Amino acid sequence: SIKKSDDLQLIYNNEEQEQEKNKQYQRFTISATIADINKENQLDILHQYLLCSNDFVPSTDIQLLSFQFESLIQFTVIDQNLPVLVIIQNDKENKSIQFNCRLSITIKRLCEIVCQLFNINDKDFYLNMNDITLNDDDISLEDIDKNMTQIQFQMISKTTIYCSIMYSNQNITLPCNDDTSIMAIVKEIFQKLHISENDMNMYELIALNDDQTQISFDLSIDDIRQLFPIDSTTVSLQLKNINE
Repeated sequence: SIKKSDDLQLIYNNEEQEQEKNKQYQRFTISATIADINKENQLDILHQYLLCSNDFVPSTDIQLLSFQFESLIQFTVIDQNLPVLVIIQNDKENKSIQFNCRLSITIKRLCEIVCQLFNINDKDFYLNMNDITLNDDDISLEDIDKNMTQIQFQMISKTTIYCSIMYSNQNITLPCNDDTSIMAIVKEIFQKLHISENDMNMYELIALNDDQTQISFDLSIDDIRQLFPIDSTTVSLQLKNINE
């Protein structure tokens, strides 16, 4: 089992009656990649693949921290990769991810996988292909092209306001709206930075405006937008550890 991406369960056989005796439980750091798991288990990377959630095979460069919302991460070792390579580009964060899946997978499920791997809220984004918005959740890859072996999507934000948070040498941008609470922003940032919410009282938020205004966690985005230029679409903040 995996808790906070520290533990890992591998199953080497898909036959139900054989599964229990073929399970292996292992522990890895959250920075470990799929490639590290392959290496630790001496998998044949040309013929063996790690199937996740029974419907996708993550690329070898994906880290376990991408699965941080799972209380249990289970991989099944399969001998043949799934047929379609999916490439997702997140231009806002200048990142891309890849994974393999079946033709039968739906757009809704694709979006769930992508948002999980990017650690973002699936309610804030949708998939776009060649400037075409895919707003039918039930459409499958097979419906788009039953002969495809590779497809590329772009992640598009549904919001027009962004919150940019600087912490140490990192900068994280999150979509938001006027009603979004600062507390919700802070909790999402803590998840991405792997900071415990129990340590929240050790941190403060500073608006990156001329006055460097301290921001209360009890406010909303609408409450603090007045601190920035009226035409600004980005709320720029800095997260600081008060003990540093």
